[in-house]
Amino acid sequence: GLVLTRQGAMLARRLRLALAELRSGLDDLAELKGQESGRIVVGAMPLSRARLLPRAIARFRADFPRVHINVHEGSHAELVGPLRDGEVDMMIGALRDRSIGQDLDQRPLFEDRPTILARAGHPLAKGWDAAALRRFPWILPPEGAPLRRLWQHMFEALGGDLPQVPIECGSVMTIRELLVGGDYLTMLSVDQLALELDAGLVADIGPAPGAISRTIGLTTRADWRPTRLQQRFMAAVEAEVGDLNS
Repeated sequence: GLVLTRQGAMLARRLRLALAELRSGLDDLAELKGQESGRIVVGAMPLSRARLLPRAIARFRADFPRVHINVHEGSHAELVGPLRDGEVDMMIGALRDRSIGQDLDQRPLFEDRPTILARAGHPLAKGWDAAALRRFPWILPPEGAPLRRLWQHMFEALGGDLPQVPIECGSVMTIRELLVGGDYLTMLSVDQLALELDAGLVADIGPAPGAISRTIGLTTRADWRPTRLQQRFMAAVEAEVGDLNS
């Protein structure tokens, strides 16, 4: 088959970025004419989907009801390419190490402290220690994900071998069903399973021991110049962070 050369791939990316900038320019022109229109494309990583992003969208659309919001769900690895190509305006979720590239700008929003979750009535619901955490299988994101690294740091601090991780999964819906149906453990933000916790389907058996936290924030292209509407959307996200943490 035929594949693009490295130079061809670079040209294709520049063309996609040019189209994205043209669309933003047309949105700015429409706004100058008093026409409230446009489209904002948000890359939603797992943690942002539960509360932060839906509330930020509702807040933004209360002021700008004619602006379309497109939400692309995925992991960091799935969304960072479209972000660089201009197909996604911004990503919301756990920030990565600065080594991801100088072409990306990361804006911290808040620190999230994960907790250990299991089904209601799990044997560890009444108490546990480090040895007990190793007796049960875990469901975690794949290697390289920030949450997986935090989990590894937690057990390195506790000492001893890492427990078994027979299921690698980044879907909260799938994790929820697996938790309810077995004696698995996982580590997530409380926000990600808030409804299930309130309904008594799963139990928060305790915060992850040690200094375990991850930074949640906005990721954009370093050379990106947002339109006024895109700036207002990011302001709505930051305002929701303030409300959630108050």
